[in-house]
Amino acid sequence: MQPEPLMRFIDPDTWPRRQHFQFFQNRRNPCFSLTVQMDVTQLVAFRKAGEQSGVRFTDYIYYAIVKSVNETSEFRMRLVNRCPVEFCAVNGAFTYMPKNCSAHANCIAAFDDMFSVFSHNIQEARNAADNNPSLTPEGGESQALVYMTCLPNVTFTALTNPWGDPWEDSVPRIAFGKFDSKTGLMPVSVEVLHSFIDGVHMTSFLECMAGILANPSQSFSS
Repeated sequence: MQPEPLMRFIDPDTWPRRQHFQFFQNRRNPCFSLTVQMDVTQLVAFRKAGEQSGVRFTDYIYYAIVKSVNETSEFRMRLVNRCPVEFCAVNGAFTYMPKNCSAHANCIAAFDDMFSVFSHNIQEARNAADNNPSLTPEGGESQALVYMTCLPNVTFTALTNPWGDPWEDSVPRIAFGKFDSKTGLMPVSVEVLHSFIDGVHMTSFLECMAGILANPSQSFSS
């Protein structure tokens, strides 16, 4: 099992976001979501040119998501024991259809800045799910995650996910769908706690992810 990433507790008395946190966290539903069309033209061309590598398309997207989450501090803020914290880093949790199964499992892969290492970790998580499919894998109770899922055959325009108690369940949910081969656009849905994240932080995350996908030879060379 991977060790829990380091975190720092946020001092509510000096936190500039204290008022916003209290306002939104006391709503019945403190979440908000946004769906955008992300350009994956360069990634598709890059993957086609290096198709012999056998790397799944989803691995590139998972990397772009988790890398962008880790680059955006607000996307690393969570609630632990009902207290706001900021993790130094978060890992990836993703859905996967195990072999000989008709329902998905949940998997966890430790993030690494080196794409090759993270892709290896993703495949190891898939292998583990093939042998022992579970919705509650070891480490799944951690808040130091970002939840990801893929609908490869659906070009959706909006999407929502189930959430638990927002004082205990503070992990962002990010989904992506089928990309249009004519336009190169792929839908990406992002659901977060408004208690931590505003539109400006959402924009920073999306710009980071778009930049990674626009420069695949640089982003995925390691």
